[in-house]
Amino acid sequence: MCGITAIISRDRDRRGEALDKALKTLELRGPDEHGRWEDDGVAIGHRRLAVMGVSNGRQPLVSPDGSIVVACNGELYEHQRLRREQGNDYAFQTGSDSEVLIPLYQRYGMAGMMKHLIGEFAFVLYDKRERTLYAVRDRFGIKPLCWFHDGEQTIVASKAKAVMACGVEARWDRVALMQSLTMHYQPTDRTLFAGIRQVPPGCMLVCREGQVPTVVRYWDIGYPQDTTYAPLSAQEEQRYVSELHDLLYDCVRTRLVSDVPVCCHLSGGIDSSTVAGMMRRLMGGEEPHCFTIVFPGTDAEYDEEALATETVHHIGGTLHRVSVSQRQILDNLSDAVYHSEGLAVNGHLSCKYLLNKAIRAAGFKVALTGEGADECLAGYPHLRKDLFASLSAPERDELTQRLYATNLSIAGTEIAVGNTLDCSALQQHLGFVPSFLSAKASIGYRMYAFLTADALAACRTHDFFSELMASCDVEGQLRGRHPVNQSLYLWTKLTLCNYILGTLGDGCEMASSIEGRLPFLDHRLFEYAARLPMQMKIKAYTNEKYVLKEAARPYITDRVYRRQKHPFQSPPLTRFFTNDDLTRLRDELSSRRFAELGLFDTAKVARLMDALPAMSVIDQTIYEPVVMLMLTIHHMNNRLIRP
Repeated sequence: MCGITAIISRDRDRRGEALDKALKTLELRGPDEHGRWEDDGVAIGHRRLAVMGVSNGRQPLVSPDGSIVVACNGELYEHQRLRREQGNDYAFQTGSDSEVLIPLYQRYGMAGMMKHLIGEFAFVLYDKRERTLYAVRDRFGIKPLCWFHDGEQTIVASKAKAVMACGVEARWDRVALMQSLTMHYQPTDRTLFAGIRQVPPGCMLVCREGQVPTVVRYWDIGYPQDTTYAPLSAQEEQRYVSELHDLLYDCVRTRLVSDVPVCCHLSGGIDSSTVAGMMRRLMGGEEPHCFTIVFPGTDAEYDEEALATETVHHIGGTLHRVSVSQRQILDNLSDAVYHSEGLAVNGHLSCKYLLNKAIRAAGFKVALTGEGADECLAGYPHLRKDLFASLSAPERDELTQRLYATNLSIAGTEIAVGNTLDCSALQQHLGFVPSFLSAKASIGYRMYAFLTADALAACRTHDFFSELMASCDVEGQLRGRHPVNQSLYLWTKLTLCNYILGTLGDGCEMASSIEGRLPFLDHRLFEYAARLPMQMKIKAYTNEKYVLKEAARPYITDRVYRRQKHPFQSPPLTRFFTNDDLTRLRDELSSRRFAELGLFDTAKVARLMDALPAMSVIDQTIYEPVVMLMLTIHHMNNRLIRP
């Protein structure tokens, strides 16, 4: 992974100085070397984490005739095949996978070349002949890409802080912040910072001097317009299992290609366990290094050490345990927020930051993860709740009660508890309210109780759920699809892109100069899974990721096979705390800097903190997202807005 910056401006001195400052902020994304290119009123910079073509992959890359310039963040898989397919039409100058972008663009044009790209990437490509800069983000938003335009200049960069280094004032985007208070996530095309936008996943930004940049979509998920599925024979089921296995195995294989050692994340779940098991088989006699987070002193609902240990013994590997305490979560939260540029609802943000720090300390630059499997194959508990809607009331009630009883750790974050904000816009547009959005609306309901009168009034000037629907292609991508697939589509655009990949993924990985690789988010696998019958994803209403469980049997233990999905959560700070931890939380949320935000009624916040010790376990759990959002907004303000 790397860091990229591009600036279009006629002010040469300002442009060059801004590029240097931006690249400095991206140093951790590319600590190995940096490069720059300037001409035509355009400056392009690159910070490199050397993973492929280590000795001769410096960027920006320039075509032999000087007409095309490229700087890329991420990995383009199957690049050796793509090189061979160019024949003698292009003379490659480096060993970098990124260089294939130049001949692909020359042969197919920008729209055509995207069909050939597999991987996690964000890149800028400047065509001197057309005097056009393209800024392209991968299909799921695995790699971040921000932009700013003010009429005089256009800035594109991997992170918002790099845009700010170019002289753009750091201010809250009030709409994005208010939406985050309402449903945790800012809009997919915005950052939390005024004037600094995101290129949405599956899109490219087209920039021409003197014109306002335009966003063009080149890919979308495309679920089938089916709501019912015919029963499957055993032979049909086995065919789907075999096809998924072979696709996933190939996705893991391509992501093991590296000029530096590769390791993997490992939890107690099926996703990372399957990746680790396939790695072991593909690596032959070499055993994979697996890194897992452990929480000493908590229960198995959060601490997955026993399951990870069992998996490593089963496949053969080396397990690295990264022990994390509540104090360490608090100690590292500010840095994690700074690097990720995102807000969190749980201490898992600090945990991911510490996990990647340990991976780097062990000498690795590349880590495979299991992220994206639940989006690909409908693994989340809230999707099962959406599926229950088709059942009779007694069946639905029984399964819902069982789901809540066995998923305490996500109560209030992914399945709603208590009152919610008005979700009628979702009901109106979709015919139902996706369970995860109902859960976010329950967080918003609790959050609104702690806002100042002015902040509450500002939130109520928007119907954020209606605005969410207006931002989506409801007719083209949602209507007529199975409710579970509708929920998956919205979750993938909101939660996966903004939070799982951006905040918890790339942000925490790049803080330690780690390249994350995600086999389940290979678009070929994802497109295949999108067309699978629903009963291959959720079997008999309760058995989630059924097709993956069957495909993964050779790689996983019986306990992992039988275990239901538990999203990675750290023990809630509002439930597992010492007196010192609680005092520290009180101090942070009663400080002068916190009050100066003008968002929260500090007297009400103080009463919440005083009430925590006597609360029930469920209430302590459901108030953690409220406290964590307050705390991470506070850290964001202190580190990036008003340092």
